Amino acid sequence: MREGISTRETWPFECLHCLRVWEEEYVVLRTRDEHGDDVVVWTRDDAAVQPPWSGMTCPGCGCGIVTTFPIGYLAHHPEITLGRPTPRTPPGETPARGCPAPVTTGLAEPW
Repeated sequence: MREGISTRETWPFECLHCLRVWEEEYVVLRTRDEHGDDVVVWTRDDAAVQPPWSGMTCPGCGCGIVTTFPIGYLAHHPEITLGRPTPRTPPGETPARGCPAPVTTGLAEPW
């Protein structure tokens, strides 16, 4: 690979299971290979990782149902705080742990 341009990008995430909001910082190297094709390498803590939209899991509950916000979104929305939200569990009930089980219908898949 040839030399390229490295940038730092901070991506905000939200777990759709426990509603935790957090940010991850990436170093992104954009370059071209010897054939002239674009190559993008994402790193975090000096290790190559998948891009932010692929395979992220919640650091709080471990669930993989995670969404991203546009870069810079949280800076324009101070009402959103990072970390674990206040639990909204009714008195006397225990909050769910882990990722919810997939819903099954018992019917055969059409494909």
